[in-house]
Amino acid sequence: MTEEKKIQYFNIILCKAGMLLIGLGLIRAFSIHHDKLGFLLGFFGYILVSFHIQALEKRWEISKKHTWISTGIFALIFLPLGYWLAFPVPQ
Repeated sequence: MTEEKKIQYFNIILCKAGMLLIGLGLIRAFSIHHDKLGFLLGFFGYILVSFHIQALEKRWEISKKHTWISTGIFALIFLPLGYWLAFPVPQ
């Protein structure tokens, strides 16, 4: 693997980690404040960033296999954590 490809994959990992943190922050903020407009604005921005990352993956010629693997890992992390943040266990 070339050095350029390693840098591209590292940048994709950083983008996915950033999306994970932003998404979890949006879910947590909505579950605490119940601000529907703020959540919708944040969610719309989140979708735009997601489209931008997909465009970067295509431009950098990241294989579809790696794209699907990273999306699967992202979903496996995001969904349980999002559910846990949205509906915390009462103590």
